[in-house]
Amino acid sequence: MRIHMCYEIRTRNKIARLPVALTTIVLLSLCFLNSYNGDFVFDDTEAIVNNDDVKDTLILDIFKHDFWGTKLIHKQSHKSYRPLTILTFRAQYWIRGYLNPHDFHIVNIILHIIVCILTFFVFDILLGSKAHSIAFYAAALFSVHPIHTEAVSGIVGRADVICALFFWLSIIFYSKNINARGTYLKWSSMCGCILCIGIAMLCKETGITAIGICAIYDIIIVNKLYPMDIIRICQLKDSFRPMKQLVNSKYKLCIRLIILCISTMMLLMLRFSIMGFSTPKFQPVDNPTSFMDSFILRVLNYNYIYSLNTWLILCPEWLCFDWSMGCIPTIEGYDFRILNIIILWSVLSIFLTNILTANNDSYLRCTIMGLALLIVPFLPASNIFFNVGFVLAERTLYIPSAGYCLLFATGLEKLYGHVSWRKTLLSLYIGLIAIFFVRSWIRSYEWKTETELFRAALDVCPLNAKVHYNIAKNAADLGNATYAEEEYKEALRLNPNYAQAMNNLGNLLKDRKEFVEAEKLFKRAVELQDDFAAAWMNLGIVLSALGKYQEAERSYTIGLTHRTKFPDCYYNLGVLYLEQKRYAEALKAWGNATRQKNTHRRAWTNTILLLDQLGLQEKALVAATEALKLIPDDASIYFNMANILGKAGKFVEAEKYFNGAISRDANNPTFYTNLGINKFISYTSSITDIYNLINISGVLYHRWKMYDKAENMYRKALEINPGLRSARDNLKRLKKF
Repeated sequence: MRIHMCYEIRTRNKIARLPVALTTIVLLSLCFLNSYNGDFVFDDTEAIVNNDDVKDTLILDIFKHDFWGTKLIHKQSHKSYRPLTILTFRAQYWIRGYLNPHDFHIVNIILHIIVCILTFFVFDILLGSKAHSIAFYAAALFSVHPIHTEAVSGIVGRADVICALFFWLSIIFYSKNINARGTYLKWSSMCGCILCIGIAMLCKETGITAIGICAIYDIIIVNKLYPMDIIRICQLKDSFRPMKQLVNSKYKLCIRLIILCISTMMLLMLRFSIMGFSTPKFQPVDNPTSFMDSFILRVLNYNYIYSLNTWLILCPEWLCFDWSMGCIPTIEGYDFRILNIIILWSVLSIFLTNILTANNDSYLRCTIMGLALLIVPFLPASNIFFNVGFVLAERTLYIPSAGYCLLFATGLEKLYGHVSWRKTLLSLYIGLIAIFFVRSWIRSYEWKTETELFRAALDVCPLNAKVHYNIAKNAADLGNATYAEEEYKEALRLNPNYAQAMNNLGNLLKDRKEFVEAEKLFKRAVELQDDFAAAWMNLGIVLSALGKYQEAERSYTIGLTHRTKFPDCYYNLGVLYLEQKRYAEALKAWGNATRQKNTHRRAWTNTILLLDQLGLQEKALVAATEALKLIPDDASIYFNMANILGKAGKFVEAEKYFNGAISRDANNPTFYTNLGINKFISYTSSITDIYNLINISGVLYHRWKMYDKAENMYRKALEINPGLRSARDNLKRLKKF
């Protein structure tokens, strides 16, 4: 009776404290709120902005592509299969109608808050009924840990956050299965567990490791079987009988473990079959350790990377968006950094010794579960089973950091019960929470824009060629070509075989019409990476500008061989055919471009202009009408349609389209900078300025003999640009009437 009353009191106290605990965790998890109005940064561009799977690919095709939108069977695919994460991006695009980065950031923050709440409940389950305070301390620390910034503030990190959400749900379902009464509840909860693990795996590969955590939880927490117990039985001379007795007494555990093993094999078979039973191919720059000839040096470097991962969890001060390309130099021989490895394994040995020799108390169970959460979810990123395409990635530590938080809280609770300075200890813990909160707030601000993100990375990894490459790319996007060129050259100094940097530097030189130097860079880039489709296309553009048409066509063809869906390459191939007066082939190439990307403005514009030039006005109008259905905001198409109608004497219709062009954004020079358009209409290169549109409208009214309106348009054009000679000359001619 007394025991029952004590249990009821503990339960009531736990329920009474629950709202306070959850409120605290939610408030702490808002440390990443600073990034809610951030941009698409770094990998977000390729995974979301430039990924057709997020916008218009057939839903079923998403399940045939990797995370970056590449077909899984393609040799360049990274085999990162996360279709359910992509579907969440697709859903947001469908709801909003366009890509708004703020929406994506807000969803990430909300998902992190949900994960933090679930973390508290999962810790409560994993640790048993006597460790509620440990669960709270650990969940609070997890909520503010700065190592989570990349996963929460970087939109691509949603894969890790959603994976963690279903990872925790699978453990909750598994615990329901253990405690369920009745066959239906047991099987439904087990099915729920396996389903959540499958969903977690389809969000990110790490999800499958939830099976290992469920098994360890069942063995250690539920059945209280410890490693030392198994060792003692195995040491007996006649160990078969006691082992049989153990199995018979734990037959329910055995059934659950068999189900978990079968589920693991089925999920792994599914995963490998999707990959085509092949592993991804990476470059030495992605993960140099994997390409080292010496097995001993590979093992040494992998262990050094493990020690760095551990240090980032312990002290998340030096954080960087990318740790490749010289950021972590490899250990080639005797190196003082080997001391880090010795320290790591010494600490792990202490933990393992404690597990094997300590009494079977609640702290031992917490320690085992903490180590399990720290190690098991990290295994897919450890290079043990297969090579990964990175040296170190902070977002892969999202779930493993929960293990560290659990170990930290366990140690804190143990000290709290054995020292007299408890208030000081609690103050230190609160201080750590405050430091982590501030660090996460600052770091999440750095993830708002690429400028801030790359600047911060330069302080951590100044020898990382990829950091300089991204700084250069960002500078070029912002119009600072001089600084971009300097940074690309620095990236190439640090990594002379950096094909992407050569390609982008070549583009800068190409834009400055330094075609000979650009040609050298593009040729070197495709020599280093023969399947670099973008470099082949850019080489074709430069060769075409140099009049080397045959070589240019070959370059475009090779580029299209390596990337069949490449509308920009088809577009430039069409421009090459136009230069050679191969008009039918030009139209075919631009048709391929618009079929692959139906909003390809330049391909539509050139198609309309060429058809008009060939005297095929009806076909030109059909093409323009189709283009306007797909890109109704394009001023150039309105202008070209108006021009065709005006020449045909259909002035009323032409006026409507001229006004449509003027009312839209006509200030984007990228629509009109290609060679093909300049061949057709002398003023096309200038229609990006609205006064030219107004002037041309005046010409329409002039031809239409509506002289008052024509004069009004000419004067408006001169008000905007007094130096516009054509408007002044037309106005003089008008006065003669």
